[in-house]
Amino acid sequence: MPASRLMAAAAVLPLVLLAPAAQAQPAAQLTVDVYNFGFGPSPIHLRAGQPVTLNFVNRSGSSHDFTAPSFFATSRITAGAAPDGEIELSGHAARSITLVPRAGRYPAHCSHFLHKQMGMSDTIIVD
Repeated sequence: MPASRLMAAAAVLPLVLLAPAAQAQPAAQLTVDVYNFGFGPSPIHLRAGQPVTLNFVNRSGSSHDFTAPSFFATSRITAGAAPDGEIELSGHAARSITLVPRAGRYPAHCSHFLHKQMGMSDTIIVD
């Protein structure tokens, strides 16, 4: 190996050894209960910029959804999906989504006919 290449490699080696290893931060877990006619917890509190897996569990035999288009649109989704800003759940079903939320207050509701009017609404607070 020519001396100039050896010196260049020796100059870079300490930088490589001193660079911190990139570590993925594990996602927190939060269960969002969906039931006739509400959500829990209410409100939903999350930390801005911190990964979280939201586990939606439909505790009823009826289908419901969790609709929060502005929340899902501003979050960075890393696993799962919320097409059109909603999580659709058939009776007794569960779905998960992992995301990194952005600070703000976001409304959420069930978009099924009259469910919002019957109490299926919530607020997501991210700070």
